Amino acid sequence: MIIRRIWEENEKERPAEKLLINREEAETIALGYVSVDHGNSTKTGFHEDEEEIYVILKGRAILMIGEEEREVGPGSVAYVPRKHKHCMKCISDEKLEYLYFANWPK
Repeated sequence: MIIRRIWEENEKERPAEKLLINREEAETIALGYVSVDHGNSTKTGFHEDEEEIYVILKGRAILMIGEEEREVGPGSVAYVPRKHKHCMKCISDEKLEYLYFANWPK
């Protein structure tokens, strides 16, 4: 059993990025937390053998997957297929916060 906190109660600020469950701890999945300040973007990602799912917790962003762009916000869930460039730009005044689930073939 693995149980972790995204952030600790005594932390003054939430982390910008935190790997919560890494690839070596599970069979085919990893979990991470990301926060992005207003106007900033995540690094553009591209994965040959990794799928991802994003769950937006707070804030609003423009999500780019391949050539498509969509606005996402709290409660949005997005699927990022393998071999697609992807990134998010925070467009809200509040921080964008989301969880990502990454999966590899066995």
